Amino acid sequence: MYFRLAPRKHGDLTYTYLQLVEAFREAGKNRQRVLYSFGNVEELRADGQLSRLVDSLQRAAGREGAREPGLEALQTGRVLEYGGLRLAQVLWEQFGLTDLLRQHLSGRRFGFDAISAIATIVFNRLLAPKSELGIFAWRDRNWWPDFAAKTPALPHLYRALDALFEIKQPLEEALFRRLQHLFNLQVDVVFYDLTSSYFEGDGPPLACYGYSRDKRPDRKQVLLALACEEHGFPIAHEVLAGNRADSTTVQGMVAALQERFSLRRVIFVSDSGMVSQANLQALDEAGYEYLVAVRKRNVSEAEAHAPADLTSYEQGPHKVRVFVSDADTPGARYVCCWSEARAEEERQIREARVAKGQAALEKLAGQVAAGRIQCATKIAARAATALQRTQARSYFRTEAAEGRFEFALNEQQVAKEQRLEGRYFLLTNAAKLTAPEAVEAYFTLQEVERAFREMKDFLKLRPIYHWTDRRVQAHIFACVLAYLLERSLSYQLRAAEVDLSARKAVDFASRIHAVENTIGDRTLWTLSRPTPQAQQVFKAVGIEHLPAALGGYQLPDDE
Repeated sequence: MYFRLAPRKHGDLTYTYLQLVEAFREAGKNRQRVLYSFGNVEELRADGQLSRLVDSLQRAAGREGAREPGLEALQTGRVLEYGGLRLAQVLWEQFGLTDLLRQHLSGRRFGFDAISAIATIVFNRLLAPKSELGIFAWRDRNWWPDFAAKTPALPHLYRALDALFEIKQPLEEALFRRLQHLFNLQVDVVFYDLTSSYFEGDGPPLACYGYSRDKRPDRKQVLLALACEEHGFPIAHEVLAGNRADSTTVQGMVAALQERFSLRRVIFVSDSGMVSQANLQALDEAGYEYLVAVRKRNVSEAEAHAPADLTSYEQGPHKVRVFVSDADTPGARYVCCWSEARAEEERQIREARVAKGQAALEKLAGQVAAGRIQCATKIAARAATALQRTQARSYFRTEAAEGRFEFALNEQQVAKEQRLEGRYFLLTNAAKLTAPEAVEAYFTLQEVERAFREMKDFLKLRPIYHWTDRRVQAHIFACVLAYLLERSLSYQLRAAEVDLSARKAVDFASRIHAVENTIGDRTLWTLSRPTPQAQQVFKAVGIEHLPAALGGYQLPDDE
């Protein structure tokens, strides 16, 4: 037998009744029956009947005269981080990742809780990125939900990465379907971008020397190719050899979008590094429309597509003016974009390069005039080096002879750049895409690129402490999963009109702690009071109120 508090609703009000209940089994099933209802708890408390009932029960238990311990007996024990992990758990559960992992890992025997290990890695990437070895100290500081409460051993984390690598493709496809359902997304534009991550030492076999976006050409690297929808949610990713040219990566991603994700008609948006005639042809053959940025030097007769008279341009979004003209490719159009801010930025860059180049060449001319350098070959080499270092090679003409050096400003090149300053080109074959819509899509690509950079910074994509291809690819997949949760948080914050970045939201949530309180022989875990910002964050993801005391959770193992 036991006492039960039973809520009962009468109209708009809810009352709580105290009942004496007996549990029994009947026909192999657990059942309960109410032996006696004492009435409304508030009324029992108000007229003292509840206190008298407690006193009589204490006498029956042989504890007559026992007193409840006072506040002086209250002791505070451990304090654990709670809010950040609770937020990560909510985001994880919204995608049903526990069920998806259970489904795709079924039939495999691990000897440990692989889902808990994967959750540990992904949550750590989102909240406080550490190496697999550093995860354990971080785990000990946190209050863990039931499904991930058991602390995995280090070898279990590595084996969990191996398992994650094996289910990458089906898990990506399942998450894409969940993403469409969760946020009611209709994917008709795909944004494609690349980044790189370098290694200290040799790295795995995939690591090669190549163009480094981290400005570390002295280090081997891998490439990460990522396709996102317009809100920045990742659809698919590939880890590629570090020496791949950007333009050679596009066709593989196009095939994946068609075959794995059944995206038959979308507009493919990418930056200038991905543009090649072969890629545009492949996109066209796939039935995809495209919007790509094109470098000025790759636009034949660029000035013809970029008239100097700005009154002929249409006003577009983001303070950008646009001018549309037919491209050489049938069915394609150039969208020339001009902005005052970009024109000013490019003017300052040009003038700074010219000034630095001229100063370097004047210094060299002085050395030659003083007789310190006489050899024509050495003079020419010094001039080339100076112009390359100052990025001013196209602005000057030089002439070197034995004991003589002359240079002059290339005024024709300067005038050409002046006429094109502030302008950049987009190329599209999307017939229904207006020029302002093209600009909007290109700015969205830049947002995706910024989110990409944030992933490398916020989620600490590197350093990568793995030396085999499969472990490196699994590590990056875990980062992409954390990135998916981060994008989901950003999306929900914007939808709820909460003016916080995902980074700030995680920070405010992480300030909520679980506190162990002991009084007498009883222990109660309570939560520190959340800040107004933390309350906004949890409300944005569907948690109206956090409990004052915790239940349904357990602490990580003490071992």
